[in-house]
Amino acid sequence: MKDNRLISNDFDPKVQLLFNKIFSEIQPTNWKKWLDISSKEDYIDYILKNSGLAIVTDIFERIEREKTDSKKISIDLNDYLANFHGSEPLIVCHSSGTTNNDINSLKWLHMSKKNVKLYWAPGMQAIFESSGLDSKSSAIIFIPSRLDIDGLNNTENTNFISLYSSEFSQRLMLAIMKPSNYTLFEYKFSKNLNIIAKILSLNDISVISAPAITILGWADIEKFQIGLQKSLNDVDPEPDPMLEKLLLKVKKKGVTTAAKEIQELLSNKLSKAVLIFSISSLSSRDWDLIRQFMKWEKGEEKFTNLYVSSETGPFAATINKDLKGISQKDILTVFPLTLPVLEYKGKKQLISDSNSKFGKLLISRFDDTKVFINLDIGDVIQLVNQQALPQINGKILRSEFQLKYPIKISENLHLKKGYTVYAGDYFNFNTFEILDPRMLIKCLGIESKSNIDLLLLVSPKKGIDESWKIILNSNYGAECINRKNFKEILLNCVKNDNFRKCILDGGIGIQLIEEDPVDFLKIRSEMLDKVRSGKYPKGVLKKWPLYVIKWL
Repeated sequence: MKDNRLISNDFDPKVQLLFNKIFSEIQPTNWKKWLDISSKEDYIDYILKNSGLAIVTDIFERIEREKTDSKKISIDLNDYLANFHGSEPLIVCHSSGTTNNDINSLKWLHMSKKNVKLYWAPGMQAIFESSGLDSKSSAIIFIPSRLDIDGLNNTENTNFISLYSSEFSQRLMLAIMKPSNYTLFEYKFSKNLNIIAKILSLNDISVISAPAITILGWADIEKFQIGLQKSLNDVDPEPDPMLEKLLLKVKKKGVTTAAKEIQELLSNKLSKAVLIFSISSLSSRDWDLIRQFMKWEKGEEKFTNLYVSSETGPFAATINKDLKGISQKDILTVFPLTLPVLEYKGKKQLISDSNSKFGKLLISRFDDTKVFINLDIGDVIQLVNQQALPQINGKILRSEFQLKYPIKISENLHLKKGYTVYAGDYFNFNTFEILDPRMLIKCLGIESKSNIDLLLLVSPKKGIDESWKIILNSNYGAECINRKNFKEILLNCVKNDNFRKCILDGGIGIQLIEEDPVDFLKIRSEMLDKVRSGKYPKGVLKKWPLYVIKWL
């Protein structure tokens, strides 16, 4: 990768040059040896040896009884900066603000070179190399919009780089893999004509690392045309030959016709590349659009599904390319880089030995010189295979957490103060549990012929003999929703036996109101503008399928 190519193809080449300086000497990992691990014992031995955990006394006893809040590995940024005396720029990553939209309350992690060598570099190399990227090919990368505080910062005490972990991981990959060329931009510009021209100018594109929404924005001609139209007001004043060619096409044929032709040029250019993205949010219609745009036959889709978190680094991906079809590629191979444990109803077991097929993910690893046992990542995983290298389902669920930013609760519920609001994909109550409420809501929508997209669950007040209540909007577009027929539909859709029993026994009631029980305080388009301009973290845009009110 020649540094003089960075200037026009990267929206922040200075940061990438620093990454190259700091990380380019990291030696490659022979990750293909991971696939040769043939037993649970070899899997655990490999982790202990390569992570340094082999020196930890009584580690197997400790993982049965200990658990560590992930906040323990976070840093106080101001204090850390004041006391940092390293020779290289400090690199820190921040959380996405899912629980708290206040930038000042974000969680910060120091990306030390030692941790990067142990966990991040091997995993990112495995993901991209297994997808076909090498030093002779090119990569297309789109990342979330930065916060105002992101990038290279200069303070009185030290220089530092702050980023989302998603951008950090992509820039690390470029530094260690050194592709022949690449483009790296924020995905809010993915339909910008200037960026499209840069992509069309690349040779030998082997991978596209971007959120699914980016690919769908290219595949949907209406969205693509709108994005193209908007970008005509911001054309590069010194267009390269490809951009000049595209501008001439727009001038001669008009935006509508030109958009279709440019979309086809892009489709042809990218059709041989492998997509690297998470597929859990994609509908059947989305897949049809992506297949058509990427020129895939059904069952021959070329993509790599992955799971990367700030606390674990790259944890799992579909690095086994023998898997065919969407359902098979939704099976991720766990990397032997950290020691993972599954916790279910308080019981903690190695994922290779767990009696439960799903539970909260806890991981043990070193953080420089300090060991952390059973870091609570906050995610719920589902096991598919426990032999040799474990495999998990690609749908990663978020365990319940308390929202720390205000949302609007319908006034029609007449709720007094004295409660907290929780959100997530998995809830474990005393008498029942709810796993993957998105699937429940999908079923409810199909069965009631409505566009229902969220539920509110209200707990009983302490010391009062009353039932839980499921609250929903009765005006979701269904011909008729009433308590009786919705209860029947709900019972048909609920998979958990204890959940169903509580509904039948009256422990969970149903209340219909004529508006959404939960909504954002600000209009979503306003919040999106704030995220794109770097004022809000991206996590604030997350709309959860289930919100739960618990009384204090």
